[in-house]
Amino acid sequence: MNRRASAAGPGDEGPRWGEFQNRLRGYVAGRVDPAWTDDVTGDILLRLLRNRERLEQARNPLAWAYRVAANTITDHYRRRAAESRGLAEVQAEAASPAPTPDAKERKAERRRIEACLMPFILDLPPKQAEALLLTSFQGLSQAEAARRLGLSVSGMKSRVQRARAKLKQRLLACCEFEMDRRGRVMGKVPR
Repeated sequence: MNRRASAAGPGDEGPRWGEFQNRLRGYVAGRVDPAWTDDVTGDILLRLLRNRERLEQARNPLAWAYRVAANTITDHYRRRAAESRGLAEVQAEAASPAPTPDAKERKAERRRIEACLMPFILDLPPKQAEALLLTSFQGLSQAEAARRLGLSVSGMKSRVQRARAKLKQRLLACCEFEMDRRGRVMGKVPR
């Protein structure tokens, strides 16, 4: 199959384009909440159209398209995690009396830590980053995250474990950490 035929777009009314859209929608439906399937699929198609030249030049256009799809799905979960955190913070602030200075400080410290970790997490392989974002940042249990991604619970636990190990490697390569007797971080010095 030539590259032009495989990269046909919405203007090219052909069975391949319709088949690709259906396969892509199925791929997305298995990875995101059903309510978001159409939106995420639309985002993917929009990215493919905006990058049509790169798609046409790709050695394997179908593989390139699915990489774009995987990245778009990861971006979707990042946005949703950020939205969920923001909503949870607003709800918590509305439900609780005026926070004490300690609570404010802990919340600010957590935000600083998350902001510091985020570039390292986003640099992980997409599936591992997604697992950490869902479980550690969005607050889903590993069982809930496994259901959402269509994985077994043991598969999700393995993915989270590998992601944490890889994140730890990258952090240790970046900084030297000072720990207390219980293993809690007391300070860091960039390498």
